[in-house]
Amino acid sequence: MFAFTSPTLQLNRVQSWINQILAEQEFDASLCVETPEGWLTVWKELVYRPVAASRSMLEYQKAYLEGAGQQVFDLSLVVRSDGRPVGLLPLSLSRTDSWQLTTMGAPISAPMFVKDLSPRTEKKLCTGTLSVLKRLASDVGQQTLLTEQACWPIELQACTEWHQQLMSAGAGIQTRHDLFADLRSDLATIRSTFRKSYRSLINVALKTWQAAVMDADNADANTWAEFKQLHKDVAGRSTRADSTWALQWGMVQSRNAFLVTLRDPADQRLVGAGLFQFTADEGLYAVGAYDRALFDKPLGHSVQQRAIETLKALGVRWYQVGERHYSQSPHAPSAKEVAISEFKQGFSSHVFCRHQFALASRQSGCPAEVTP
Repeated sequence: MFAFTSPTLQLNRVQSWINQILAEQEFDASLCVETPEGWLTVWKELVYRPVAASRSMLEYQKAYLEGAGQQVFDLSLVVRSDGRPVGLLPLSLSRTDSWQLTTMGAPISAPMFVKDLSPRTEKKLCTGTLSVLKRLASDVGQQTLLTEQACWPIELQACTEWHQQLMSAGAGIQTRHDLFADLRSDLATIRSTFRKSYRSLINVALKTWQAAVMDADNADANTWAEFKQLHKDVAGRSTRADSTWALQWGMVQSRNAFLVTLRDPADQRLVGAGLFQFTADEGLYAVGAYDRALFDKPLGHSVQQRAIETLKALGVRWYQVGERHYSQSPHAPSAKEVAISEFKQGFSSHVFCRHQFALASRQSGCPAEVTP
């Protein structure tokens, strides 16, 4: 075993460490990087495939953290039952001030299981997963495990097994809120759920700007470069590494994302654009950039409309518009974050709860506190 006090670690030693823990815990799982075919097999059989757990998104988040100077190891696991791959656990080890187990910088995602798994087997695998995570955290010196049960729109009826086991183990809990649009109805019905004031603004925007969708069939490197430059101009600087932009461009080319663009018909200047990632089940508004000089005009409205139309045409069931921030939320969002989420809610049909848990990696007498 090696010391986690070191600011740098070797990949082969980290992988050897986690494989040793899996063997000691007698937990049948393997690293995704060692068995990528197992990950793909389970992914195809999941009840719901969220963008956040897709390989393209996990690779993007890893590159983002590395671009910010962190050392990151992808420790995502393929979980098996009787030798059959049945579950996925998106997991990583990264360092800022100390080594931490996360899901690419965010709270550890709940394990995901195939749709035909029995409740008894799911309970057993959740117990094993939690035991492994606590052991890993103990080795790393991480006092508290932060984990998250994302909101899957199809699972509204009850708390998951993972949720229940964390609460029984004494975890502290906080609730956050995510905005979704149900895309299973026809477009007219979907549009009827938009905030009333948005409908006329969308009509004005579609008449004012030339809206287009760039996907794998018409992917244009010059258009992508324009979007990247617009984002830099709006932010006033480059906010992330070029490698993350290259990965997102690759998502467009591999049919994991598309770009909605708005141009001024007078000079064909790009005035706004939004990138949307998607799986078979879910679309996600990933990043947008809009000319600040035109903020008094309905730019984002038409981008959202075209994105929803495109996701609907692709057969995607739900569109995750973004998080709904409230001023009194424990994570203390800024006024800007609250205002942006209020705008996004105008395109949403549902607000779902996402639960975050804090569990002491060693037994203690009281629940851990969930820190934003």
